[in-house]
Amino acid sequence: MTYKEKDIIALLKQHSEDTEQWIKNARKEHKTLNALVTGKDFHEELIERIEHLESADRAKVREKYSKDIRDLFDRVMKKRQNVFDASGGSESYDISSDKIKEEFEEYLSSFKSNKSLYKYLSEAYFQLTDIDPNGIIMLEYQTEPDVKLYPVYKCIDDIRYYKSNGQLVDYIVFEPEIHEDTLVKKWRFIDDAKDYTFIEVAGEFTLDTDNTFEHPFGKVPVLILSERVKIGSEERYSPIDKVTQLAKDYARDKSVLTIYKFQKGAPLHWRYGSVKCKDCNGLGKTGNNTCTTCDGKGQPRKVDVSDVNYIPVPKEGQPFIGDKIGGFISPDLDTWKQYKEDLRDAEILIDDTIWGTDKTHYDNKSNETATGRYIDVQPIMNTLNAYSDVVEYVYNTLANWTLNFIDQTKNKDEVEYTRSFGRNYIIESPDVLTERYNKSKAGGDNNTILDKQLEEIILSKYKSDPIMQSKMLKKAKVEPYVHLSTKEVYDFFGAIEANKKVLFQKFWQEADKDKKVEQLDKEFNEYFNSNNLITNESSTKEKATDEEQGQ
Repeated sequence: MTYKEKDIIALLKQHSEDTEQWIKNARKEHKTLNALVTGKDFHEELIERIEHLESADRAKVREKYSKDIRDLFDRVMKKRQNVFDASGGSESYDISSDKIKEEFEEYLSSFKSNKSLYKYLSEAYFQLTDIDPNGIIMLEYQTEPDVKLYPVYKCIDDIRYYKSNGQLVDYIVFEPEIHEDTLVKKWRFIDDAKDYTFIEVAGEFTLDTDNTFEHPFGKVPVLILSERVKIGSEERYSPIDKVTQLAKDYARDKSVLTIYKFQKGAPLHWRYGSVKCKDCNGLGKTGNNTCTTCDGKGQPRKVDVSDVNYIPVPKEGQPFIGDKIGGFISPDLDTWKQYKEDLRDAEILIDDTIWGTDKTHYDNKSNETATGRYIDVQPIMNTLNAYSDVVEYVYNTLANWTLNFIDQTKNKDEVEYTRSFGRNYIIESPDVLTERYNKSKAGGDNNTILDKQLEEIILSKYKSDPIMQSKMLKKAKVEPYVHLSTKEVYDFFGAIEANKKVLFQKFWQEADKDKKVEQLDKEFNEYFNSNNLITNESSTKEKATDEEQGQ
């Protein structure tokens, strides 16, 4: 929307009086989410004293030594990266000017810190949405000393108010810049047409014309990070909203286990001997003063687990502890193991809740069939599709705002560029995929199915090595009879075709794998014709001999 100056001033006066309650809630939630996902201010936000069960001193010790749980969310949410790693997808251009298209592609390839828009979102978008669902990504630009466009993340703490329209906003008001004298405030307001600056002095607002300008985007260049709105509120849900309480419990239980390990994890050394303080002989005093060695208790003061715990020597008729004069008291390992099992169960529950799976069944050996695995990963595929839908929208919106910035003569509402994200997610391990592929081959499945399964194996196996992945995908398309062994080709088609399998391996070792599949295929055929030593005549004779022997 485009607002008149008087209407903007009215809105600024309304929002300058106090921060909306939903903004306050969102800021509080942001601190909690940030502590859970990144570990920022973890101890202050999440480690609290367990009332009636824990002394204040013990709570301080637990807070000091507990570790954050960012590793939990790294493991659980790692599958989400498949949104950006998936193969497939396409781009569609409707840009008539080659010069504008070239400039546009240059902006997309160096969108933020010399990273492409795709790379920027793959590294930042999901974590930002997790920790600050009400925060925003917006486009800023400069014209001096040169023209530059760049994205900026704005935390909910920096925002006074926005009126949302889906993930877009009709307008946004940022927290004011307060000058040292505290009497002057600078307010920034953006609508579909302009980026305004207003000066507030003693409750009166005036437009700062030197810092107010029309922007080229056609819409407020702001995207709210999360698309999930709480009913009846502007407040947004984080993707991890359903598991925040579970994660808090996990954090508390992990801190309890850490303290248990410190306090109970080491064996205690004991031996028979005097239990009296050596300096005061058990009196608690040295002369008229309290014994400083035992603090007046008359017994040796225990400092750490390396100290010896002395047990009085049994008197006549009292039982001995075995036949030793000393030994070790082992820690309660069953309790330790139970703590660890509880943490493992909690992680499984968090994973299941986010991905809609039953990991208990997924890890069960009775469900190791290819069909069983497919059923288990299908909910993950569905969840990834939902993530892809959101990221695809964010990507295309930012891209088309960028195009509006470059080509300021075009209709701002026209969409001249679209990118669809790939949906070929590879969730399962190469071993699982290979097992399925081998079963399909043994079962006689057609080449269309086998081609797809082989592609999945390659995508999974070389997931972290895109260069090798590209080479192996090309090899799978160029290699003759890729799903058959040399012997199978010989049995089915004769010696000449079998020789193709043999010669291809030699060809591939020296081939320029940066070339396109069509060119590699052509070069292999030329290589085969030049190096094949088996003639059609010898092959025919061999086949005739085989037929005679068969008769």
